[in-house]
This record gives sequence, C-alpha cells and structure tokens, in this order.
Amino acid sequence: MTITTPPPVFVSNDDFRALSSLGQILEGATAPGPMLLAAEIGRLSVVEDPKAGAPFVRIGSRVTYCDVQRRRVRTARVVMPGDGSIHESSIPVTSPVGAALLGLGVDDVFSWWTNGGMRSVHVLDIGK
Repeated sequence: MTITTPPPVFVSNDDFRALSSLGQILEGATAPGPMLLAAEIGRLSVVEDPKAGAPFVRIGSRVTYCDVQRRRVRTARVVMPGDGSIHESSIPVTSPVGAALLGLGVDDVFSWWTNGGMRSVHVLDIGK
C-alpha cells in the first residue's frame, strides 16, 4: 500500500471563525468525525479572499465526491452541526466525511483510517 501526503486544505476567514466555535465539541473528542476535524483544523491554511484562487470545499459548499472504497458518487452540502436540511442531502463538518472534504479542491483525494480500514474521498465538483 502506498501512503500519500494529504493534500493541502484551505479555509476562509469566516469558516475558520465558525470552526473555532466548535472548540468545546472537538476538545477531548473520541468520536471519529470530531477527532478527524480537530486534526484537519491544525492543517488549515486561511485564505483571505476565497474567490481569488481555485475553489475549495467550504461550509455551505455543494460538493460532488466519490467515496472511493464504496465506489459511490454523492452530492451533498457541507454544513455546521444542526444546519442540515431535510430537503437537501447534507454532511456536517463533524462527520468523518464532512471533516475529510472540508478545504479540499477539485480532484483532491483525502484518505484516513477508520476502525473498518482505509477510507478515501475524491472531490469531483464544487458548487455553491
């Protein structure tokens, strides 16, 4: 198995402030999603003007991705906990997949370990 370096992850100032407010949820977390998000927050690069460069997955982004191991393509909106809609598929940033997608660009692949083995997501498209 080849281990690759994770792609860089980006965040807007607004998203960084929102994620920082999750401190109590993330502090001492033992659930997989919050643990992965806490680790990813440490790798974030804050972007002053997110519209100036290549798009990346932000809170509120509609993202199409492939769950590589399950060979399933899905489109969902990345949301803060509790902000999901019953009318639209959503993924909270505190879920493992939501934490993995946050900050990635189109064609980025991110892999992480779970109790069931390796999981990977491949970003196919980012909408608003």
